[in-house]
Amino acid sequence: MTHSEATQSGLLKTALHSRNRRFLVALMLFSGILAKSIGAPMMSDGIQIPQSVSETISRAASALVASTEGDSRMKLHHPDVPGSAASNALFRWSFLPGRRPGLRHDEMNLDQRIHAQKLVRSTLSETGQLKWNAIVALEDVLRKLSRVGGGDDPSRTSGQYTFAILGDPSGIEPWGWRVEGHHVSLRFLLQGDRWLSSTPAFLGASPTIPSVGPNIGLEVLDDEEDLALQLARSLRAEQLEIGLRSEGIPRDIIHGPGKGVVIEPIGIRRDQLTPGQQLVLERLIDVHLGLLSSPLEQAEKRRIENAGLDSIRFCWWGPLEKNQRHSYRIHGPTTMIELVRVAGNPGHVHIVRRDPARDLDHSPLHQHLVEAHGK
Repeated sequence: MTHSEATQSGLLKTALHSRNRRFLVALMLFSGILAKSIGAPMMSDGIQIPQSVSETISRAASALVASTEGDSRMKLHHPDVPGSAASNALFRWSFLPGRRPGLRHDEMNLDQRIHAQKLVRSTLSETGQLKWNAIVALEDVLRKLSRVGGGDDPSRTSGQYTFAILGDPSGIEPWGWRVEGHHVSLRFLLQGDRWLSSTPAFLGASPTIPSVGPNIGLEVLDDEEDLALQLARSLRAEQLEIGLRSEGIPRDIIHGPGKGVVIEPIGIRRDQLTPGQQLVLERLIDVHLGLLSSPLEQAEKRRIENAGLDSIRFCWWGPLEKNQRHSYRIHGPTTMIELVRVAGNPGHVHIVRRDPARDLDHSPLHQHLVEAHGK
């Protein structure tokens, strides 16, 4: 029995032995038995993850909160349940430079930075951590490049990334955490041992191959492009008629901030691919999900598989060349992934992953949270 199931079972037993009707109703509401009738997410929603994983994430978040006080804690921790007006930092997102809610990394002391990194490690895979750190380091590269010719852009700093924790990580209500800055916007929502959402998830890189700084020559977000190119180049003539789009290359991601996934899936279906091509498509999806730690990646993958792999579509815009502007989209019932190479060379790439049903920006789950907890 999981921690959340044990909690509900104990509360129910207490309620059944109580002769006080008000106490009974209060306990039933508290345990979530009546939550569906008032529009709140149930413990049974989402995907079950190992209790050890959910507890590791919640402990890391609680430790980060405990390491702060005063103004720093007010910036970091929004104790209201996600969905309330006071905690909308989980839902509003941007991948542009600028101010955003939360505690900035350069406002943290050493102890707080250590706890922030532990929170990142609790949720992301080793590969995900490498991508996160490489993208953050690119801000210092952009600062150095801005100084060429005597200029300077102080907004380009690796200290700009902000952390925010929404709700009570040790409670029974939904809670989440978010990290965001230029070219990174990640958010995660849990409830007990249930994984509720990890989207919208945005990663970007510019330049994709830095020419200055400690990571010279390190190609950032390359697998996300290389596997898609491999799949697109393998399409036969009759497949290209379905999978290659003739209209203009999107200037940027279509499903950006404040937009739900509303367009119809287009492109070639998985069941129209050869077995070898299907494997490449699945590897490409795995690369995008591989940002998350293995148990969380598997949870997201189960959700995609349960909705039916054969209904997933793939389409490509533009030339089949790495260093030229292009775009692709993967679209299925529970996932939508876009990559746009905004600039060819030097590379500038934007990637977003969305979930039409359980996204935290204009989805049924988002609406449930707002209706249940909005004020």
